[in-house]
Formats: sequence, C-alpha cells, structure tokens
Amino acid sequence: MYAGDYEFQLLLPRSIIFGSGTVQRVGSEAERLGASKILIVTSHGMAKRGCVEQVTTSLSLLGLRFKIFAGVVPEPPIENAHDCLSAAKAYGADLLIGLGGGSVLDVTKKVASDLGLGKIVMPTTAGTGSEVTNISVLKVTGRKKVLIDNSFIADAAIVDPTLTFTMPPKLAASTGMDALAHATECYQSKRANQITKALAMEAYTLIRENLRAAVAGDPKARVNMSLASLMAGIAFGNSGTTLGHALSFPLSDEGIPHGEAVAVMLPYALEYNGFDPEIIAEVKSLIADLDITVVVKADIQEMANIVMADERHLANNPREVKLEDVIEIYERLKRESSSQTR
Repeated sequence: MYAGDYEFQLLLPRSIIFGSGTVQRVGSEAERLGASKILIVTSHGMAKRGCVEQVTTSLSLLGLRFKIFAGVVPEPPIENAHDCLSAAKAYGADLLIGLGGGSVLDVTKKVASDLGLGKIVMPTTAGTGSEVTNISVLKVTGRKKVLIDNSFIADAAIVDPTLTFTMPPKLAASTGMDALAHATECYQSKRANQITKALAMEAYTLIRENLRAAVAGDPKARVNMSLASLMAGIAFGNSGTTLGHALSFPLSDEGIPHGEAVAVMLPYALEYNGFDPEIIAEVKSLIADLDITVVVKADIQEMANIVMADERHLANNPREVKLEDVIEIYERLKRESSSQTR
C-alpha cells in the first residue's frame, strides 16, 4: 500500500483556532473578515451565561457593532432559521457569530449561507463537531433533515474549551457520546481515508480516557473532550457517518436528544458492521456508566422505513443494510430498554 492508492479531498474552515482563552480572539477574527455589523446567534439559555459577555467584550474593544439573536431552540425546525435570517436582514448584519451547541451552529451556518455572509462559529459543547463541517441539521415538517453545502463551511472556527465548562453533566455525557459515534462510525465509512481514520482513532482514545471525568466536571478532561470533538468533527465531516446516525434519527424525531439517541443506537450499529469487539464493549461500558437510556414509543415499522429512506448514511455504511435487519435492531432495543427500566 502506498500513497498513490488514495484520492481524497479535505474540507475545512479557513481558520481553526483551538485553546483555552481563545474566545478573546473573536474580535480580531471578525475584524479580519471586514465585519462592521455583527449578529451574534445563540440560545436563550446561553445568553444568560458569561460566554456571550466574553464575545461582546472582545468585539467592543475593537469598536465593532453587534446585536444578539438569542432565539435558537434545541433540535431547531427550519422556521427557527427563518426567524434568525429575518433578524439578520433587519439589522443589516455583514457577519454572523454562532455561539452555542450544535443547534446554534447549524442555524448560524444555514442563515449565513442563505445571506451570503461570513461566519465565525464557537462551540460551547464538546460533541457535535459542527464548527468544522459542511452540514446543517434542521427539522423540516417535524423530521430531522441533513442539509449539506460547502457554503456552510465556517470562515473561522474558534474552539475554546473553557466555553464548555458550564455544561451540565447530562449534556456533557450526551454530546460526548455524539463525538464518540462520529469517531467510530466514520472510521468504517466507505469514504474514510488514512487522515480521517487517524483523527478518528485519536479522538476515540481521548473520549474513552476523558469522558467520565468530563461529565464529573474535571477541567482537564473537558479540554481533552473539546479536542476530541474537534478531531472527530474533522474526521466525520470529510468521511461521513453511517448506520448509527441513521438509526438515531427516528428517535430524535420523537423528541429524544440527538446525543442520547445516537448513543443508545451506536452499539447495535457497530455490532452489525462487525466493529472491534473490544471497542464495542468499551462503548457499552461508557453508556452504562453514564446512565444513558431511552424508551422506544414509536412504531418500529415506521422507524425502520425512515432509516431505509436515509440513502446518504446507508450508502456510506460498510455493510448493506436491509429492512428486516433494521426492524430486528429496533426490536432488540425495545426489549433491552424495557428490561433496564423495570
């Protein structure tokens, strides 16, 4: 095997800045991009924390004008992005800064793309990897829809691990498991290459060694989880995820947070694809220690039909997926989750 065996392209933000305290560089990045009127996109909960003030302070020091849109909701519907777009137009914004979890970043990327504006994205969770992908996930008519466009790539991604320090334990657990799913799924994807595989395995190791401590609030572990999430984001953003994410979407459509949905489906997907048994055992151990469980209420046949319609994930899966296999997986999940809650 030699380098000539491979052909691939890596899509990345123009600038990726990582490190504790790098939130202070957002003003200089905005100035570099020629911004004069900036819309800060965030959630209502995040607006109450000190993270937003750190961003506004950095902008104010350079005399940059800004307005805050704090209307992004979890698992946002497309209408949420429309509201943000209207706010950006009304203000006359020439740059968007997304500050928050994956939902905030996805809305920011979609709106900036629609308006042809520059964007800086700053994650406050360690898991989605949205800061480095060309993907925006929004709900359309009640179901999650994955939008892919190279115009979603950020001009700058600032990953300051200290912004994740306010995450409550449950959110740290679910977002961390999302990063774990990205790392393990993309390793086996048909579009994987040597670079994405190397990033994925390093991310997996960091998550395995740090997620439990990060959930407990350990600062060093949270720094490592931010790095792991970034690495996994670069990896899956360039090679894609597979069956685990396809299986998780029907659960998310029922209101289960994405991180929890993908966490409980991940072992079933890895087993189906013949992943390393030791890693599968470690994944199951993490899920048990973090006490992540779900209750399946939706009709299994309908869930399976949604999965089979997910051509993007299934085409990327290393093993062909059949309807009867998906039904069997969901039936196993329902039996095993019922026994755990008794």
